[in-house]
Amino acid sequence: MSALISTAWSWAVGRVHVGERWLIDGKRAVYGASVARIIYGLVIVLFVIANFARRNYLWGAASGWVKPIQSFTTWTAPFTFYSSSDPEWLFTLKFLLLGVVGLALLLGWHSRIAAIVTLFLYISLVSTNPVATDQTDNALRIILFYFVFADMSVHWSLDARRRRRRAEKGRARRRILPEWFPNILHNGAIIAVALQIFIIYVVAGLSKVKGSQWQDGTAVYYPLHLDSLSPWPALSHLLVSNSILVNIVTYFAVFIQLFFPFLLLARWTRVIALLGIVGMHVGIGILMGLPLFSMAMMAADGIFIRDATYARVERYVGDTTVPWLRRVFGRRRPGPHRAARDEPVDAEPESVTVAS
Repeated sequence: MSALISTAWSWAVGRVHVGERWLIDGKRAVYGASVARIIYGLVIVLFVIANFARRNYLWGAASGWVKPIQSFTTWTAPFTFYSSSDPEWLFTLKFLLLGVVGLALLLGWHSRIAAIVTLFLYISLVSTNPVATDQTDNALRIILFYFVFADMSVHWSLDARRRRRRAEKGRARRRILPEWFPNILHNGAIIAVALQIFIIYVVAGLSKVKGSQWQDGTAVYYPLHLDSLSPWPALSHLLVSNSILVNIVTYFAVFIQLFFPFLLLARWTRVIALLGIVGMHVGIGILMGLPLFSMAMMAADGIFIRDATYARVERYVGDTTVPWLRRVFGRRRPGPHRAARDEPVDAEPESVTVAS
């Protein structure tokens, strides 16, 4: 009995040490965090573009119809940057500011500051009209809050480019905090995002299991007949016209959400989980007209893809795309003035045959 207890204790201590090294020795899922930064920035930019024409009706001077329900919002100061009492020109500038900081987040320019400002402005805007947005705002502001504590600029960002140039010039910024502290902060944020995703999917799966329409496999049939959730009626009718396909999609949505955390435990089931959840969100984005919500959720799902996988894809894209771009843009035919300017001074003249 004592040998069994000793073995169990040794195994537990070993697991604790593995977890400690995972948390402290380096930053995890840095590629996934960078992908999330790009997608969230893109979501904000698309949000501003899509709602620019009706900004005043939804949140600006013409949004008086919202006042009876504004008291239901729980967001107060300091999230009062946007106000329907602002002049139209001022509200337009504030609205465009959200798009600018979203673009900064997308490009990875001072990423952490851009993420904080983006989150603040987005909450300030959507809180003034509780019925103007869909579930995009909930998913984005909850998950982006955790990502604020992560390092989202390790890859494909202007911040990474600036750090690389400083290092090449020998002007790398001196560390103030010990290296383990930002590692813990980043990895803790990744864990928080993962737990939040698990909660969202499992709770959604459990709520579906209780519904009779999900149990009989017909739940997907009904929302696709609503005009507000059918941007492509012909495509929606094509899906719901096949009862077997409706059953498969309905049960698959329940399965992939309910068992998503467990499918991540093994490598081959992880592939099934990620492809399945991405397929579900693509279907929601296209068939139900919720593209920004789907993008926000898929951005968070990206942390479950290993950094080694991202690195292989990056190398493959670089090996195939960069040479092609160089062939296309690097072989511009010089004009006569440029050719004359670029010709070496001591170039030998072309051989000329002289008749004797």
